[in-house]
Amino acid sequence: MRIGIFGMGYVGVVSGACLLRDGHTVCGVDPVAAKVGDLAEGRTPLQEPGVAELLAAGYRAGRLTATTDAAQAVRDADMVWICVGTPSSLERGLDLTHVKTVIQEIGAAIRGCQSRPLIVLRSTVLPGTTENVVVPTLEAASGLKVGRDLQVVFHPEFLREASAVADFDNPPKIVVGEASPGAADPLMDLYQGYGAPKFRLAPAEAEMVKYCDNLFHALKVTFANEIGAIAHSVGVDARKVSEVFCADTKLNISPRYLRPGFAYGGSCLPKDLRAILRYATLQSLQVPLLRATLESNKAQIEGFVSRILTRKPRTVGMVGLAFKPGTDDMRESPYVIVAKRLIGEGVQVRIYDPSVHVERLIGSNKAAVEAALAHLRDLLVGSLDELDGVDLVLVNHATLDAGRVHGWLAKGSRVMDLAGIGGVDRKTAGYEGIAW
Repeated sequence: MRIGIFGMGYVGVVSGACLLRDGHTVCGVDPVAAKVGDLAEGRTPLQEPGVAELLAAGYRAGRLTATTDAAQAVRDADMVWICVGTPSSLERGLDLTHVKTVIQEIGAAIRGCQSRPLIVLRSTVLPGTTENVVVPTLEAASGLKVGRDLQVVFHPEFLREASAVADFDNPPKIVVGEASPGAADPLMDLYQGYGAPKFRLAPAEAEMVKYCDNLFHALKVTFANEIGAIAHSVGVDARKVSEVFCADTKLNISPRYLRPGFAYGGSCLPKDLRAILRYATLQSLQVPLLRATLESNKAQIEGFVSRILTRKPRTVGMVGLAFKPGTDDMRESPYVIVAKRLIGEGVQVRIYDPSVHVERLIGSNKAAVEAALAHLRDLLVGSLDELDGVDLVLVNHATLDAGRVHGWLAKGSRVMDLAGIGGVDRKTAGYEGIAW
């Protein structure tokens, strides 16, 4: 396949080198003449393990060219990759100047020839950029209609400097964002021999995946460093702690606790976080990430209550009151806080939780729920049927199926899903997920 790559920085050069290795023909495009000069002679313009050899081999095979002329790269291309930088703007946002410039150049080149290459955006951009910036800019420059005359897809990269070739060869995942089903088929054909899991999403979803990854990586680094500071203050070797922490791939280094939902609660996480924050204060340690975690959890609860109240429900049914299904532990359950707040606002609340039996509650669990919901016995109902007819149902626990949700919707109740019940179309009238 003939591929034009705009932007010969790390992502563009590494991608080009690996595509050459896979047997494709590559034309690198960059406004910097020195880069183009190096590439035109088979030399790498940057230092990255393995790249020089791949570029040289592609050059000797006659499959590598380079130019400053966008039209030359577009004219014979089957596909165009956009790998230009998106640096921070003066306002600390994202500067899309290079992306817009390249899109305009590509659009003008397409307008003047018969070529209709697939446009692949690899540059990291905020969710919505492909649809709201790239597509209209390309349509204005080319005079063509995206989705009818040509296709644009978003294809995030997951390359790390110093290991970029290995990352290209063994990616954690291959993600494409396509507005039209099948638009990314030519791109996905490039990866037929790659064993990574492949995902086709909407463009904005694919854009969000890239940010989700990068933000989580930043969070992990900061978390590890704050834990290191606390460990050091008591003479503990944080490296040994992290070795054990990372060995747990069942709960710690795993998908656990990473699915969007509601605030955390229970007898462990809230009290332990507060305790370590108190300790950090006494030791004059700065742990803003951990401190913000507590505030963020509170904000999630307050924001959700406000979201409910904007619907102005007179009656609310709750599926689940304990902090998670299968237990009657209501200590610091966020659902208890929600129920208390709604009752305080004059909302009539009915609660179904098959694990909660007032007569069996004991100890601190009993004391906690009685302090928050003194009349819990009057709020509990014995079956899901008793939630029929309420204005709004909050599905806190995944202990029911899509049929029950559809039944409530058919009877005129709104449903707010915090648990992610499978089989429910998020676009169904009256239904909304907490984060979907």
